[in-house]
Amino acid sequence: MSDQERETEEDEGGGTSDTAPMLPQRPPDCQASTLRNPGWSGLATRGLRTLLLPVRTLAVVLLHLLLPGTVFLLVLLPAAGIVYLGFLCHSRVRPAPGPGCRTLLSDRGSAALIVLGFLALPPLLVLASAARARLIRRLRPLLPPPAGAPASDEERGVTPAPGLPEAP
Repeated sequence: MSDQERETEEDEGGGTSDTAPMLPQRPPDCQASTLRNPGWSGLATRGLRTLLLPVRTLAVVLLHLLLPGTVFLLVLLPAAGIVYLGFLCHSRVRPAPGPGCRTLLSDRGSAALIVLGFLALPPLLVLASAARARLIRRLRPLLPPPAGAPASDEERGVTPAPGLPEAP
């Protein structure tokens, strides 16, 4: 090669051919995963995510099934007790009510307790529903967000630009 050809080759890119790739090659999938999560730390991260799924599921079950059941049970217990006492002391339900029932309540008094208990149920149901909604609203921040939910601006650390209205 002459000096002139070498200078021309150096000017054009140092002897690379036109068919050489311009961008670096993508590593194979196994190499890419080891680059992102190297060694034991990657395995531990994936393992912890797997363990968090049952914990999240248990928390959701507790929040949506056991909490309302407990709230409704506690709020409706007085009305249920009044109705039970009314039925327990009425002579048509139990042919021979106990001596305590006979001294405290007549059949009319037992019927009045039954009616009072059933009339107390609707307001107590509304009260229990409101208490359940308030408890769920207060406990929701303690739960992790659902797996498929998009992150909010606060979670991503994005602040709105000054002077612009916030998105609805």
